[in-house]
Amino acid sequence: MDEIAAVGRLWADVPEGSDEDLRGARGALLAAARAPRPRAWTLRVPRTGLRIALAGGVAAALTAGVLVAEIRPDRSDSRGVAGLPAAPPANARDLLQRAARTAAAEPDLRPHPGQYVHLKMRTMSYWSMESGGMQVTGTEERWIPADGTGPWLSRERQIGTARAPGIALPNSPLQLNKEPEDTLTEAPACVSADTATASRMATWPLDEAWLRRRIETEAAKYTAVPEHLRFWGAVETFVRDSAFRPSLTAALFRIAAEVDGITMVPDAVDAAGRHGIGVTLEEEYTRTELIFDKSTYRYLGERTVATRDKTRSFTTRPLSKAHVDRIVRDLVARGADPKESRREIERDAKPRKVTTRTPKGAVIGSSAVVGVEVAKDLPSLAPHPSYVKVPC
Repeated sequence: MDEIAAVGRLWADVPEGSDEDLRGARGALLAAARAPRPRAWTLRVPRTGLRIALAGGVAAALTAGVLVAEIRPDRSDSRGVAGLPAAPPANARDLLQRAARTAAAEPDLRPHPGQYVHLKMRTMSYWSMESGGMQVTGTEERWIPADGTGPWLSRERQIGTARAPGIALPNSPLQLNKEPEDTLTEAPACVSADTATASRMATWPLDEAWLRRRIETEAAKYTAVPEHLRFWGAVETFVRDSAFRPSLTAALFRIAAEVDGITMVPDAVDAAGRHGIGVTLEEEYTRTELIFDKSTYRYLGERTVATRDKTRSFTTRPLSKAHVDRIVRDLVARGADPKESRREIERDAKPRKVTTRTPKGAVIGSSAVVGVEVAKDLPSLAPHPSYVKVPC
């Protein structure tokens, strides 16, 4: 990930109707400034749901998925699960109970101190550009230190685009970043006691009463989210963070089965193109799905889908001189002309009105787990990595 994308993501997940909506336009500017070219407004529509706070949840931000098994190239399952009922699930609760039994049958991944959990994913997101929009597909790999100390590495690639339903493709084609983009993050040494990190989750008890209280503590942090969605969002976050520990994932699925209002989605497609069956709790204009294999109920991934058309208009906030200088330095480091880059960035740093449209059926964000393993070391960094140090 380049510095521009990293800065842009600082303004993700903006609540509807809040003054924070203005932050999205700053992300649009930063995305559009990736390279000197004719200006085309680009805005990645933020995922709904909960997020761990940046300073307190680097591990959460660097973990997404719950599959500790091989996913075969032909998309078939590598094994069956003894004792699963032959009949289809009766409802969402039944589906989650079956998913819990499947997860419990998997061995926990137990890396040693100094090693890393290496997670591989396919991703999809929705981008609104000018009067059009498109789905952008990519890959993401994450190297998570087993003992919670040392750097965390995220490597992303954009690999393709596809038409989003009900909206025209943008007039200006999106220039994809097909080269790997690395972000190396130094975690803070002063992590608070209630922070959910991979190292802490490795020692969490499987007692469901304890886990329920822990989920409630996490959910209480998100006062901007409707109350009935907070608990579900916290569960979903912890599910993504337990890739290395299926026994914990199983307990989380059993707790998720108790959430009121969850429904079953008969057919849901993850970012790898695998059809599965989902469980969702709908929000105002989206639904966030946990997706499972239709026969084994193994977790495949998650996605957020727009359930109705949504149009938003807002005015961008100006970028500070420090932000402009930072973006220009990044562009120059990648070979851009310094004078031309500064001229374009300063022009777009001024406030302007931006309108985005998300059509019904658009996949706002999705990740599909395609593998997880233990790695002894971090790989060699890609050219021009970004470095992030999270303060206390």
